[in-house]
Amino acid sequence: MDSDQFKTIAKRLDVIISLLLQSVEVDGRKLSLRSQIKHLSEMGLRPIEIAGVLGKNPGYINKELVAIRRES
Repeated sequence: MDSDQFKTIAKRLDVIISLLLQSVEVDGRKLSLRSQIKHLSEMGLRPIEIAGVLGKNPGYINKELVAIRRES
């Protein structure tokens, strides 16, 4: 597998993960973006990877992770 194929597969997996997270419901409500970030972080993804999956800026993800840690 060459680098371009790997990047294409990784991008498609990011899209699948994002779509799955958006379809999850808890108590009849969709997960908030903060909850999605929290779950991805708990699964071991780094902020830069979470940003790629959710299509957000890594700085925003870091800010949210700090707030999540403060809440715990």
